[in-house]
Amino acid sequence: MNLFQAMQVFVQVADCRSFAQTAERLSTSTSVVTRHVSSLEKHLGIRLFQRTTRKVVLTQAGAEYADGCRDLLKQLDEVESRATTEQTELSGEIRIVALGSFSLLQLTPLFADYQTRFPRVNLNVTLTERRVDLLEGGFDVGIVSEQMVRSETLILRRLISSFAIPVASPDYLAQAGYPATPADLKNCRVISVPADGAQQAWIFVDREGKEESVTVLPSMTVNSLVMQMQSALNSMGVALLPYELVADALRAKTLVHVLDGYSLLNADVAVSLVYPSRDFVPRKVREFIDLAVSHFN
Repeated sequence: MNLFQAMQVFVQVADCRSFAQTAERLSTSTSVVTRHVSSLEKHLGIRLFQRTTRKVVLTQAGAEYADGCRDLLKQLDEVESRATTEQTELSGEIRIVALGSFSLLQLTPLFADYQTRFPRVNLNVTLTERRVDLLEGGFDVGIVSEQMVRSETLILRRLISSFAIPVASPDYLAQAGYPATPADLKNCRVISVPADGAQQAWIFVDREGKEESVTVLPSMTVNSLVMQMQSALNSMGVALLPYELVADALRAKTLVHVLDGYSLLNADVAVSLVYPSRDFVPRKVREFIDLAVSHFN
């Protein structure tokens, strides 16, 4: 027995007080209506109607059950209506986790564009520099570096491919000296990410393809790329930072590209859009995904 369908038919009979009229209203046969009610009575173990050749009357138990069914069906209609409204009118909330250093400079225009288009959707944004599990954290979508993704079941769409470069302020370099070779970094103060006790090696490649590895001993570690950049701007040392993050400072000459005759191995920086599934993605999330891809393309 389909309990939900049987309840719907039962309420119709209770309202019409007629099996025949209910069958006509539902475009089905009287025997089908009778079978639904009989199955429901058998399931409950009570009689719902007193039937005569002329009329159908609810029993006391049937009347109470009908009231309960009406309340339940009304609540279900409201739930379905809210779900449908969300899909058509786009309201509610999207929970987003984003790479903090990237978000401060790149994402505000995207968020503003989305809310201009869908003003009834609230954006709940969490910024982090740490690895994150979208499912465990209850996030709808993430805009993070690929190293930050903990779940292997996520859909991943790359938004930006970049690279990191060593930078320092002109004032710091005037004091400490301009490194001419990677080995000169040993005489510099270095700002870096925490390395959990492991030594950090920066591997440089010159124009002829020769590699040179330098073990750096940071004088400051911090898990925020933005604070690393601010520290470099305040003449605290050399920092290895994504080009997009420092591009404006390089143009303004408040930061200088150190050892610009070399490139760095394993310095690629990728920022990607990640989300849990391709199936049954709420429209408000799907619209955000499509807008983000378009925004960065």
